[in-house]
Amino acid sequence: MMRSLYSAISGLKNHQVKMDVIGDNVANVNTLGFKRSRANFSTMLSQTMKGASSPSATQGGTNAIQVGLGAVLGSIDKIMTQGSAQSTGKDTDLMLQGPGFFVMDNGGQIVYTRAGGFGFDRDGYLEDPSTGARVQGYSWGADDSTKVNWTGPGYGAIKFSLGDSLPQDKNMPIKPEKIQLNATVDNWDDDITYTYTDSDTPTTMQGDKLIGAGVLTIDGMTRVESSPKSGQFTFDPESGTITFSEGYQRPTDGASGTVMSISYVAASNPLTVDANNPNKITVDHMPSSGAKIYASNGMDTSVYTMAPSLAEVNDSPNYYWAENTNGKYTITFSNHENAPTPPTEDDTIGYDFLNLPRTLTSFSIDQTGIITGVYSDGNTSATQKIAQIAIAKFSNDAGLNKLGGNFYSTTNNSGDADIGSAAEDGRALIVPGAVEMSNVDLSQEFTDMIVTQRGFQANSRVITVSDSLLQELIDLKRN
Repeated sequence: MMRSLYSAISGLKNHQVKMDVIGDNVANVNTLGFKRSRANFSTMLSQTMKGASSPSATQGGTNAIQVGLGAVLGSIDKIMTQGSAQSTGKDTDLMLQGPGFFVMDNGGQIVYTRAGGFGFDRDGYLEDPSTGARVQGYSWGADDSTKVNWTGPGYGAIKFSLGDSLPQDKNMPIKPEKIQLNATVDNWDDDITYTYTDSDTPTTMQGDKLIGAGVLTIDGMTRVESSPKSGQFTFDPESGTITFSEGYQRPTDGASGTVMSISYVAASNPLTVDANNPNKITVDHMPSSGAKIYASNGMDTSVYTMAPSLAEVNDSPNYYWAENTNGKYTITFSNHENAPTPPTEDDTIGYDFLNLPRTLTSFSIDQTGIITGVYSDGNTSATQKIAQIAIAKFSNDAGLNKLGGNFYSTTNNSGDADIGSAAEDGRALIVPGAVEMSNVDLSQEFTDMIVTQRGFQANSRVITVSDSLLQELIDLKRN
């Protein structure tokens, strides 16, 4: 009878633990990415009262006679099934569909989570707002065609913010050159020819240094396309000529100080000419949408206009196409049979452009975790891959160690993290704009709660009945 008492006590203890597990599951029914647990029991040692015997030629064998001594807690298993999706519409909310975990740096400790309710901190790091743990991944620089290296340079915390400049535009804005023109003849720029005919004829200024110049401005005046009026001017980059209104005159000799300030970005040599395609060059800034390009060899200037598309660039002798390729701005000139000789590294290239860096205006995250940004300067825009979110998979997800904050850490039985791209090599794909809900099923938990309650009651009854039998034994002497 004493055995039954202690067996029942083990049952009570086990059912208490099972109830603790159920309580934890129910408490986390609305916790993002939570995975329910399950308590399993196993038998304790059994007392052998008689061993088993072997059969003989004339008599059969007998089984052992054993009395069980109760139950022990066999395991508490993590049930790593997929949780339901909850759509949020937030750009940085991410859900994993399939096996895998986000990789996080929590104050120097690498941890893993299924909870993808991410946001930004003030420094632009993508993080878990509740803990400050930073999302890990691979970040590109100017060249987003670089192969992802999950263990080398570029891997770490993901950082970007709206308003960040396109990496290729790090030199923007370009400081313009200035021509300061004074009134006296002695102080007039020798490279600028000033032509005034009469009050009925437009006045012009010409300088070879202005051929192909971009974003040319004159302080206090407005640039127009044609027929300048008082206070206006036109500019022809092909010849380097500025035209003013009819009868415009510079101030007469004797006026003091600067009377005209011209700012411009001079035409420059291409950064490189493609060795395999002499019609393709790289430059350090992108032409404005629809801008003409002026290519000069010092004697002749060729004028190019933007083609409708790269596929149509060879349809006209004077077409070009500009694009952002592998972290560089490239310009492809027409290969038409009547096209001008393409510019070489010794020629100068000039064009109008918006002298501002293109900045990040929006971003999106795809199923493989690639974050793509849209950069705009108000005139042109470009898309650029910013980073890719790292996903870890394990040989045994259930072997991970639960930590606070929805985090897991590796153990000897989980295996090492295999980090790579989402939707590759068996890793989960990413669903943006949604989060994974808990996989706790309340109907299952309530059923388990009832079964646990009955099991606890039954073990309590064993103790009560055993106590009654012992009482009967004690009462034998009294009787």
